[in-house]
Amino acid sequence: MAVLLVAASAVVAGARSYAAIGQWSANAPQHALARLGARVVGVLGMRVAPSAATIRRIVSLVCPGGLADLTGAHPAGSGSIAVDGKAARGSRHGTCLQVIFWPR
Repeated sequence: MAVLLVAASAVVAGARSYAAIGQWSANAPQHALARLGARVVGVLGMRVAPSAATIRRIVSLVCPGGLADLTGAHPAGSGSIAVDGKAARGSRHGTCLQVIFWPR
């Protein structure tokens, strides 16, 4: 749960990629990590932020759409083009070209 809370907090703070979420997590202050439930390590009770790899793994397991579901936008920051075999059939000869474009 703490990993998802850290990722959601980073997105609310403006992170739009896994790298940015990992950076936010690494730079988060101890009091923020404590409120988000990050694990405690060592005798001093220091909170350890989840790594970017852990965040990526957990978000992709919980949210089928991954970061796009979490941020509400395409992670690359641009539109996507999807072409399946049925839509591309006949496009080589110029008789049919169906490309679906999802704007950002």
